[in-house]
Amino acid sequence: MSNVVFNLNDITLVMTIVLSILFSLMLISSHRMNDISAYLLAGFLTSHAFIAFHELTFYGLKFRFEVLENAPNLLFVGSLAYCLDAVLLYFYIKSSVFSDFKLSKKHLVHLIPLALYAAYLIAVYYSLSDLSKQITIENWQLYSSWHYIAADNIIKLLRLFYILNCFVLITRYHKRHKEARADISTIDLNWLRFLLFGFLSIMLVDVILSLLKVVNINYAIAVTTFINIGLFSYYATFLLVVSLLFYSVTRSHSIIPIPTHDVNQPVDEKSEYKPNYIKRIERVMREEKPYLLSEITIDELAKKLDVSTKDLSVTLNRHFQVNFYEFINKYRIDEAKILLISDLNKSITDIFYEVGFNSKSVFYSFFKKQEGVTPSEYRKRHTLNNVKQANNATFPIE
Repeated sequence: MSNVVFNLNDITLVMTIVLSILFSLMLISSHRMNDISAYLLAGFLTSHAFIAFHELTFYGLKFRFEVLENAPNLLFVGSLAYCLDAVLLYFYIKSSVFSDFKLSKKHLVHLIPLALYAAYLIAVYYSLSDLSKQITIENWQLYSSWHYIAADNIIKLLRLFYILNCFVLITRYHKRHKEARADISTIDLNWLRFLLFGFLSIMLVDVILSLLKVVNINYAIAVTTFINIGLFSYYATFLLVVSLLFYSVTRSHSIIPIPTHDVNQPVDEKSEYKPNYIKRIERVMREEKPYLLSEITIDELAKKLDVSTKDLSVTLNRHFQVNFYEFINKYRIDEAKILLISDLNKSITDIFYEVGFNSKSVFYSFFKKQEGVTPSEYRKRHTLNNVKQANNATFPIE
């Protein structure tokens, strides 16, 4: 292949292949993550190495004919990874957020699209003679056929389905933490969301590209349109692969795994709470102020109340109509309001730490939501009101 001339697009694909494989090996050998998460993420990265290989050998003209002449069966092998990358990313997210997640035989159902697509490629390409393969590739016969376009659209839509379910997993994870923890400031999912939005954008672009191929059957679309869309996908994928490595090394510790199913949490919204618990909860919260403990959990509060975690959760949800996170932080805001007015020498930073918050942004967000003003505005307003009342008491209006 000495006559192959690299251009920027080819170099980007080659770098994606090399980096994806190197990152995969690094993840498996570094032991910075639990084994299953490391293998799944390595699998996801490796799948993108195969996808880049497919794009390089199928659409890169120099590579295309070199491979067709010397090893025609290598064509389309990389395209099988389109059936795997989003599945592997979904299971990587699931293994990262749920501590008891394990791969089992039931998960093999997710490989059905891969098996069907492999069977399709065997029928329409690999079963052909070398001469027929050459004619098919040189004339773009398979690429422009209705059945190949249909298969491509189905695969790209399935990828989109899995990536959207990754967001569902994160939402579920975040909600579960709010049901059990009063402080979630240490759980930073922004980087993970950023990466998912990035891959979602790429997969949306791929869906658009596949749909344009359908339109192109009856209405000719300029080749440059397909090229420009494809190039965007190349460069964006390369940047996201690098970003994913950075995240896995520096930010993955911000995820605190939880069980997939928490037996202590209510599963039926119609569950009844026990009215005799309400007074006990209100008394303990008022007299002992357990909310001042910054990292208090629902299990710890239930133990203090001498009730089961499930009964406490049901009571909070059914009677107080809030989750544990909202319940605790409402008491913290009420405590902060008292301190803002009664002790003007204390800074707002000192106050939010004193009442149990670990994050200024969470404190301000909760305060503004509950009171409609910021803590400083609240202090200023009530300080002025107190001054006016004092003046009126000193100089009564006749």
